[in-house]
Amino acid sequence: MAQKDQSSLFDEHTTNENETKNLFADSEKIKEQVKRSRRKVFITIIVIALCAVGLCAGWRIYYNSQLEPVSSSKKKIIVEIPEGSNIDDIAKILYDSGLIKNRMVFQSYAGRHSRGIKQIKAANYRFTPSMSSVDIFNAMLNGKDYDGAVAITIPEGKNIKEIGAILESRHICSSADFINETKKVSEYKKNYSILSSYPDNAEGRTPMEGYLFADTYQFTSNSSAATVVSKMLANTQSKFSDAMLKKISDNHQTVDQILTMASLIEMESKLDSDKPKIASAFYNRLAKNMKLQSDATVNYALGEKKTNITNSDLKVDSPYNTYANTGMPIGPICSPSLKSIKAAISPAKTDYLYFVSDSSGKTYYANNLQDHQANVDKYLNN
Repeated sequence: MAQKDQSSLFDEHTTNENETKNLFADSEKIKEQVKRSRRKVFITIIVIALCAVGLCAGWRIYYNSQLEPVSSSKKKIIVEIPEGSNIDDIAKILYDSGLIKNRMVFQSYAGRHSRGIKQIKAANYRFTPSMSSVDIFNAMLNGKDYDGAVAITIPEGKNIKEIGAILESRHICSSADFINETKKVSEYKKNYSILSSYPDNAEGRTPMEGYLFADTYQFTSNSSAATVVSKMLANTQSKFSDAMLKKISDNHQTVDQILTMASLIEMESKLDSDKPKIASAFYNRLAKNMKLQSDATVNYALGEKKTNITNSDLKVDSPYNTYANTGMPIGPICSPSLKSIKAAISPAKTDYLYFVSDSSGKTYYANNLQDHQANVDKYLNN
C-alpha cells in the first residue's frame, strides 16, 4: 500500500509538472497570437491610412480637374443671373450654359471662397468655355458684369406690365421706367406715324398697349426706357406695309382698331389657323351689335389671367370688359403677333358668331347659341 501511494504521488507530481508546462506553452501561444493580432491591426491601420491619403489625393485631383475650363473655345456666352438666385441656381445656369464642368464642385468652391457677406449680384455676365470655374466665380464675385447687347425675347400676347417685368428681369431697364415712358404717347406721336390713330383722349386705357411689337430684340444692359420704347415702336411701324395700311383705310378702319382686334384674336386663339375664323366671328358679332364676350378682356380688366372666369368676374366695371360693354374694348389688351394683325385686317368669310376651344387648343365654331352650347357641353365641360 505504501509503495502504491508513493507511485500515485509521483504520478500526480508528473501530471502537475506537465500541466504547468502546458500552461506555459499556452501562455506563450497567447502572447504570440496577441503580437500577431497587434501586427494585423497596425498593418490594417496603415493600409486604411494609405487608402485615405490616396482617396484624398484622388479626390483633390478630381476636384481640381472639375474646376478647369470646359474647353479651349473662345465663344462668348452671355448668361443672366436673375434676382434672388442662390449659388445652386447660379451653378445650374452656368452648367446648362456649358461654362462649368461640375455643378457640385462649383458650389463647393464658391461656398469655401465667398468673401464675407459679399454676394454675386443679379446681372448679365459674359464668359467663354475657356475660362476656369475659379475665373468665372471671381469675375462674378467682383461684379464684372456685362453691359453689352443681349437678346431679349418679348413673347406674343404679353401686355405692357408683363413686358416691363421681362425687361427688368433681364437687366435692361426698370419696369417702372418702362411703364412711365409708355405714357409719353404725345411725344412719340411726333416721330412714329403708327401712333397717328391713337386717340388724343385715351383716358382709361393702358398707354401704348398693343403698340410695342412682340419680337426678339438686342438691348444693352441698363438701357434707357426711351431707347427700348423707340426700338419697339419702330419695329411695329415696320410691320405695317403700304398694302396693309391701304386695306385698313379701304375698310374704313384705323390702325388703333386693328391692333385692338388683333390683341383679342391673339389671346383667344391657340392655333394660327384659327385666327382668321376667330376674327370673322368677332366682326360678325359687331355687325349684329352683339357683345363680343371675350374672356380675355375680362382677365385684362381684372389684371390677371384666370382659366376659370366666374359670374362675378364678368361684371367687373371696366371699359375693357366686353361682357359688360357692347363693341370693342377701349384699347388693345396685349402685343399681338403679325398673324393676328393680318387676321384682323383680312378675316375669314364665315357666318360664325360663337367659338370654344378644347384643352388641346382646337376651336369649334357655331352660328347659333344652341349649337354653341352643344360644343361647350361636348368639348369644354367634359
